[in-house]
Amino acid sequence: MLITTYAFWLLLGIALLLSELFIPGLIAAFFGIGALLVGVLTLLGIIDTLAAQLAVFAVFSLVALFALRKHFHRWLRGTEADPSAKDMDDAGVIGSRVKVLTDFTDGTGSVQLNGAKWDAESPDSLKMGDSAWVSEHKGIILVVSATKP
Repeated sequence: MLITTYAFWLLLGIALLLSELFIPGLIAAFFGIGALLVGVLTLLGIIDTLAAQLAVFAVFSLVALFALRKHFHRWLRGTEADPSAKDMDDAGVIGSRVKVLTDFTDGTGSVQLNGAKWDAESPDSLKMGDSAWVSEHKGIILVVSATKP
């Protein structure tokens, strides 16, 4: 015999746990833990027949998969379900009053917000020195209007 029974289960468990690193899905890890459990129980002499080993492996792996996967998944991925549903105004700039630094030509110009110069777009004709309000932002570009949103 090339490899003992308990060594086979331990190596299988390690291989399944390592496979989770390359193909993540949080499924192989539970089967890897089941195989490690069977390897330890076989090493300790608690189970010895192949039928018992397969039964313990199947039962423990499936129970762990269905009972714990949701908890592990939430723990590993975080609790935010849909990042796209999050409020996109992380900076808190929408509704802020800005000072127009340059005349808007072709709908673009510069504004000052909290002491910083921003590139801006506006459908309104804004002149240097005017006040405007931020209605949205597109990355590093502010969309401003002459009227408060």
